[in-house]
Amino acid sequence: MQKMRWTVWIVTLWMLTLSLQDLGLDAKRVVFIPTPTTSHTRYHVKVARALHGLGHQAWVVVPDYVLGHTVMDTDNFTSIPCRMSENHEAVVIDNTLDGYFAGIDNDKNMQKAIPSILKMCDEILRNRELEQMIGDIQPDLIVLDNVPLSYTLTVLPYKLQVPFAMVGTVYDAHAMRIPYSSAVNPLQMGSKASDDMTFIERVKNMFMHMILHVYHPFMPRGVASTYAPELPYISNSELLARAEMWLVEMDHILDYPRPTLPNVKLIGGTVTEHAKPLPPELQAFMGSATHGVVVVTFGSSVLGVPKHISDKLFHVFQKLPYKVVFRSNLTSPDPDKVVTLKWLPQNDLLGHPKTKVFVSHCGKNGQYEALFHAVPLLCTPIFAEQYYNSERIRRKGFGEVVDLRSVSQEELLSRILTVAQEPGYKQAISKASTLFRQQYGVPMQEAAKWLDHVMQHGGGYMRYAGQKMPLYQFLALDVFAFVFGLGALSCALMYCCVNMACRCCWRGKSKTD
Repeated sequence: MQKMRWTVWIVTLWMLTLSLQDLGLDAKRVVFIPTPTTSHTRYHVKVARALHGLGHQAWVVVPDYVLGHTVMDTDNFTSIPCRMSENHEAVVIDNTLDGYFAGIDNDKNMQKAIPSILKMCDEILRNRELEQMIGDIQPDLIVLDNVPLSYTLTVLPYKLQVPFAMVGTVYDAHAMRIPYSSAVNPLQMGSKASDDMTFIERVKNMFMHMILHVYHPFMPRGVASTYAPELPYISNSELLARAEMWLVEMDHILDYPRPTLPNVKLIGGTVTEHAKPLPPELQAFMGSATHGVVVVTFGSSVLGVPKHISDKLFHVFQKLPYKVVFRSNLTSPDPDKVVTLKWLPQNDLLGHPKTKVFVSHCGKNGQYEALFHAVPLLCTPIFAEQYYNSERIRRKGFGEVVDLRSVSQEELLSRILTVAQEPGYKQAISKASTLFRQQYGVPMQEAAKWLDHVMQHGGGYMRYAGQKMPLYQFLALDVFAFVFGLGALSCALMYCCVNMACRCCWRGKSKTD
């Protein structure tokens, strides 16, 4: 009888252990290193919390100027403070805004930002205290930001000999080693093209793809030799291809269909989630809006715009039949009609039934929140991939695009009213929202699931041969060189044979004469 009891207890304990493992509660240690900006830290924090919900321990490297934000919720993960020499985010944003409002082309504006972005990564990689703190954690996985701005940071897990995964915005076929056609795969950064390109757009897109194979503006040559000279040399391309998993915040509903690989998952925007109750003051403001509300924001770090732009905006807001919630450090001329806030719960506002239109710079986070809650957009792109994002919104019929600098008051008013009142925009984004929720659910949980899977089972079985070979082999340059050499040799031999035959004929003719 006693033996039977012990057997029952052992079986029960064994089954409980299996259940905990099935739930992902075989706790692992995960360190997240997002690009040191507020918006990028925000979506990494979301995934870190979701991983914590699966029983894992999560740490997030947060720069001091982001950690100081009162809106940064640090529950369910441990922050690793990272001291920076200056507020790099503010420097990049200020320079970007100055360039944008000065009329500088987006490509040139991006080039201006590159030195500051490279300096961000350089400071992180040369921070021996930070490296020691991460090493002491003994992480099972390091999660890096899947944006070209942070590709240099892949050398850190290489130094620490820790597997790494990528979570973030960009679909980069070069880095992920995905076979693709430049005719239907537009680049996100600085491009306005869709998957239906004109001939000139296809030519430009092909050359841009070719250039990225040779030169990457955000990843200096030989980062392994620069930051890990004590380790065997590895090329930038091979370093990136070592990722166990690429979780791309993209999908075929908001974006265009893209080819993938087993270890490349398109998961949609990880910031999306169901709306929470608003603070009492905002809830009262929204509730008093008889005809609805327009939410306006130009990014997590943009609080001010030039006076002639703000005057134009406030003039339009006053003429709207809707109330307005505007993220800005400016004082509202009419707080009963337009409320200005330095911070606002964007996701929860977009999830409110009174919200009619989202006027946005069209960053990735806000765009996905608008899709999730089926809110049509008026896009005002300012920098980088925001132009690409805005164009796909327009092509999909989810909203319209204006240039904040040149749009007149009358046109801006007309566009907001059109997006709010024309049923086609709401119908299109509502259908897309339904498809997105059915297929992707809550993307932060999807991301956590795959990171958990990689830690439990490894990602090696999903990596294909193209991700394990040097770039020249993947591009078949050695084969092309061989074929070219063979062709050149054949031509040379043919030339020699024809030349010898001609000489023989000439000599025979000379003897006859």
